Amino acid sequence: MDSNGVACQNVENAASPVRASQFAGDSGAHGLDAAAHPTGKRRGRTALVVGLGSTILSVVGFGALTLFEQYNSLVSEMRSDLKHFNETSSEYVKRDSFQRFRDTVKDRLFKELPEANLAKYRLEEELKASEKARTEMTEELRRLRERMAYLEGRQTVTTTTKAPPYSARSDD
Repeated sequence: MDSNGVACQNVENAASPVRASQFAGDSGAHGLDAAAHPTGKRRGRTALVVGLGSTILSVVGFGALTLFEQYNSLVSEMRSDLKHFNETSSEYVKRDSFQRFRDTVKDRLFKELPEANLAKYRLEEELKASEKARTEMTEELRRLRERMAYLEGRQTVTTTTKAPPYSARSDD
């Protein structure tokens, strides 16, 4: 007999023959009444439902275990990535040192800015003065050229008026 038969024998020894035959599923062979027959079908259906339910529950449990393992591996991967990031980011500039550098640059900028503005103002004044001197020198140069041209013109006129009488003597 199979395992169901063993269970039936144990039940037969411990209980009445009516109960053993109901459990075994052959109620007609032992002369049971008609009221006991639906109880046997119900037990068979219950066993089938319990079997299917446990199978479905096992599949769902296995799926949940798989999902948990995937989640756990993702968390482990994130932890290792975060550890690597923390190791590499320790080489970057620290916030305090950056703040000190920024403050130093700001202080120097505000100290040197007025000095730079003063130097810029002085250079602009020198530029204006040099432009004024250049225009004055240009005007002076123009006046000198005009005077030189006047003097050269006057000298040419005096030289040309004296030269013809001397050349008239050479004709004789």
